[in-house]
Amino acid sequence: MSLSSILPVVQTQMNRYLCPTALALGITGSLLNILLFSQRQYRNNSCCIYLIGASVGMLIAMCFGLVPRIYSTDHPNPLNIINALCKTRTYFGQSGTMLYRWSLTMACIDRCTSASFNVRLRLFASPRIAIRVTIIIAMIWFIVPVHNFIYLNIIDGQCIWYPVASAIYNSMLVVIAGGIIPITTMILSGIIIRKNLRRKRELRRTLKQSTDANARDRIVALRDRQTLFMLFIQIICYIALTLPWIINLIYNAFTFYMTNKTNDRIAIDSFINYTTETLAYIYSTSSFYLYTLASPSFREHLKKVISSIWHFNYPCCGRFNRVAPS
Repeated sequence: MSLSSILPVVQTQMNRYLCPTALALGITGSLLNILLFSQRQYRNNSCCIYLIGASVGMLIAMCFGLVPRIYSTDHPNPLNIINALCKTRTYFGQSGTMLYRWSLTMACIDRCTSASFNVRLRLFASPRIAIRVTIIIAMIWFIVPVHNFIYLNIIDGQCIWYPVASAIYNSMLVVIAGGIIPITTMILSGIIIRKNLRRKRELRRTLKQSTDANARDRIVALRDRQTLFMLFIQIICYIALTLPWIINLIYNAFTFYMTNKTNDRIAIDSFINYTTETLAYIYSTSSFYLYTLASPSFREHLKKVISSIWHFNYPCCGRFNRVAPS
């Protein structure tokens, strides 16, 4: 059997089993992120404001990106039939993706400024500024992708960019604004945060402090290490799952309209495009689970929130845990 007959079958099975699983886990994780970071103890943390914005963006990207795929498993692909859906799916998918990428980028910058020795820079890490910046990011990335409504159309039964220049422009926009800038900023922020935290540890060691102060410093140091670890895990996963898709976008922009491709080459290109885009969506679905695995304090707060919701919905359950009076 040729690749042109094997790869579409593999892709269909991924649509049937992988995409619904990723969508279910992603929606659950994003909603739990929003629920947890909306709690009072987190609302006062500017970084958590950005994480709420990122979770909203992930929800939008996953719903518009994965639901049409799942539907097309046993039905004709609606993106290649309904022109309005061809445009809106890519528009909202791109808007949601850019929203969560830039929100995560700003979360890294926020942690970088909060760990700074410069007082003015630390003022940037405030909830009020975080709310304003998140709103601005949302406004920008719901305006910039309007070109999707102009240059995306169904041509010869496919939802494609036309003319070729529009495909190149869109790819460069996604590569630069959604890939190079966020990845570079995340890496630089991680390096600066690590450097500042190291300086703070050295400063604490040189100062003579009381036992209470040392205990408080150990708590702060532990929290800083968890934050830094979560940040590094986030950066590594983001690069690993997003970079293949970005590279493939560049390739597609310059080869999509080649007319001398063989059937196997077309099948391989389509499968690579599908797989790399799926990896990018998997990052959206995994953020909550990365936080849960990386941070013990995140897990503790999550348990408290779930416990409070359970007892609120089922108050009678708490009665069975009480000791009957003698």
